[in-house]
Amino acid sequence: MCSWMPSLCWKRILPKMRELSKTQNLLFRLGAVMMLIGAASFLFAGWVAVAVFGVGVLLFVAMQLNARYDGHNFTIARLRRQQLIGAAMLVVSALAMTYQMLGHNLVRYNEWVVCLMIGAVLQFYTALRIPQEIEKEKR
Repeated sequence: MCSWMPSLCWKRILPKMRELSKTQNLLFRLGAVMMLIGAASFLFAGWVAVAVFGVGVLLFVAMQLNARYDGHNFTIARLRRQQLIGAAMLVVSALAMTYQMLGHNLVRYNEWVVCLMIGAVLQFYTALRIPQEIEKEKR
């Protein structure tokens, strides 16, 4: 039945988290390291830290968007949405960091740290839970 109507073959619909290639995985890790360096050096490096953090966020989020989930498990889909919300919070933190350096009234203090913490907690939680759910689904 799968050969002439692939949409009815349930074996092909099992959880599929798109794997990143070696280059994409390298860019993903490079983005994470750049975010860490940019956030840690914000007080000392100024605009260099903002640029490093911003580029790191763009790399990290772009590679995370490439690793999408094509399955039908509700729990994994919910975790994936939480992961994307965490990625959006990282982008918001990069924008807030930039606005703070520009001196806009929109961001007066270190509000970008709050956005960064929310994004980091969501990323950490989903990084632990998604592989567990995929393993549970495979069994």
